[in-house]
Amino acid sequence: MSKLVEAHIEEINAVKKDLSQMKLKIAFCYPNNYRAGMASLGLQLIYRLWNSYEGVACERTFLPLKKTVEPYTLESDRPLREMDVIAFTLQYEEDFTNIIEILERSNIPLESSERNDNHPLVIAGGPCVQSNPVPMSPFIDAFMVGDLEPVNEEFMTEGLLGNNNRKNRMEVLNEFDWMWVPEIEEDKTVVYAPKGNIDDYFYPIKQIIPQVEEEDPWYGVFGKSFMLEVVRGCNRGCSFCLTGRINRPKRDRSLEKLTELYRAGTRECNVNKITPIGSGISDYKDLENLCENILNDNLTFSLPSIRADKITEKLVKLLVKAKQRTITTAPEAGTEKLRKQICKGVNDDEIIQAIKIASEGGLSRVKAYFILGLPDETADDVEAIAILAEQMSKAGKEIRKLRISCGFFVPKPWTGYQGKSLFSLKELQAKSKLLKSKMKNIAKVDCEITNPKMSRIQTILSISGKEISKPLKLAAKLGGGLGDWRRALSEYGMSIEGIVENRVVDEKYPWEFIKLK
Repeated sequence: MSKLVEAHIEEINAVKKDLSQMKLKIAFCYPNNYRAGMASLGLQLIYRLWNSYEGVACERTFLPLKKTVEPYTLESDRPLREMDVIAFTLQYEEDFTNIIEILERSNIPLESSERNDNHPLVIAGGPCVQSNPVPMSPFIDAFMVGDLEPVNEEFMTEGLLGNNNRKNRMEVLNEFDWMWVPEIEEDKTVVYAPKGNIDDYFYPIKQIIPQVEEEDPWYGVFGKSFMLEVVRGCNRGCSFCLTGRINRPKRDRSLEKLTELYRAGTRECNVNKITPIGSGISDYKDLENLCENILNDNLTFSLPSIRADKITEKLVKLLVKAKQRTITTAPEAGTEKLRKQICKGVNDDEIIQAIKIASEGGLSRVKAYFILGLPDETADDVEAIAILAEQMSKAGKEIRKLRISCGFFVPKPWTGYQGKSLFSLKELQAKSKLLKSKMKNIAKVDCEITNPKMSRIQTILSISGKEISKPLKLAAKLGGGLGDWRRALSEYGMSIEGIVENRVVDEKYPWEFIKLK
C-alpha cells in the first residue's frame, strides 16, 4: 500500500498500469487529504479520462497526514519527482499552501523559474484557476482555464504526448487560447475553453469506491455512492457566488442521459446509492422524474442543497421513500431585504413553507446555510437569522433537529461583490457572538459558525495579485496557520487588515486578463 495514505484501503475501479511501458506518467494531485479528494467528481472524471489513453498512466496523490511523509502516488508508490507531469486541482484557496508544501516535500523547486527539463511539468485547473490564478502563478508552470472535456484531446495529444520534455510542453500549451503559461507569456489574454453540450462530455462510469465501512475514518464524504453530475453551473447570479459567473450558461444533462449513466455506474461501482451533483440542481426541470427513476430501479439517493422555493411535497415524499431524513437549503441571509440585495430571491414565507412541507412529509432534520458578514449587514440582519431559525423550528413540528450552519462572506472574482471589503475581525467576531447568544435557547436548533479568521485568509488569496505570492510561499513554509500568515505578511510590509478591510481597488483587477465567454 502507498506510503501516502498511511493505512490499508481497499478500492474498486482503481487503474494500475506498468509505468515502464508508458509514454506519459501523470500524478493527479488533490492538495488535501484522501477523504476530501475522493469526494471530488473532478478527480474521478480526469483520472478516468486520462487513463483512457493507452500510453498514459494517471495516478492519484494527496496531502499526507503526517508532516514527515513525502507524497507518493497511490497506485505505484512513486515519488512525484519521478513523474512527467504533476496536475493539481485548485478547488479551494485554503489549499494553496498545501500545494507549496507538497512540492517542497517532493524536492521539486517551488518556482517555475527554478525548474528545468529534469523536473516534472506542474499544471493546474479548477475553480480557483478559472477565477484568479495569479497568486499561484510563480509556482505553477501552466494553468488550464475552463471545461477540460471539450479540449482534452488536443491538450493531451498535442500538448503533453506530442512533446517529450517540460520546456517543449510549456511552449505548445502556451499556443492554446485557454492555457496560461506565465513563464512564457505573463501578459497573455486567456479565453475560457469552449463550453459544449454536457450530454456529449466524457463521464466516469467507473468511479473509485473505497471499500471501508461507515465508522472508518477513510469513509468518503458521500459514502459508497455513485456521483452523478446533473447540471453544470447556475443561472441565478447571486452577488456573492462564483459558480454562477464562471459556469454560465447553466447546462443540464438530459434525463435519458442521466438514467443511462447511473444505471451503468451503479453496476460498475457495485453501489445502490446515487449522489446527484450540481450547484443549479434546484432548477433542473426533471429533478423529481430523475429521483423517481432512481427509486423505480430499486436504488436510493441523497440530494444537495435545494432552494426553499423548489422544495415540493412530491420531492419530500421521494426523499422519504429513499430513506433520507434530512433536507438542506440555503436562505443565505436572515432578512428579505438582504436576500434581495444579494439576488437570492427567496422570501420568508417560502422558507417557512418549505420547512412545513419537509416536516409534514416525514423528514426529521433540516440543515440551513447562512452567510455572516455580507456587505451592509447590520446587527438586525444578524439577529434576523435567529428569528428566522425560531420560526423554522416552530413551523417544523415533526422536525427533530434544525442545524444552522454559518460561514463568513468572502469576495470572489467576477461576482457582483468582487470589489467589496470585509468588516474588521472585531466586528465579525461580534456578529458571531451575537448570533450564538440569540440561538442558544431556541428549541431543536444547533448553530455552527466557522472561524472568521480563516475567511480573511481566503479573501487575501481570492482577491490578490502576484504581490501576495512571496508571503504565500513564506506562510506555507512556516506551516500555513493564522500566525504564520501574519508573520509572512509582516515580513513583506503587509497586513491582513490592510488587504481585506477598506480595500483600495485598482483600475483593473488581477484576473481581468482572463476573458469570460
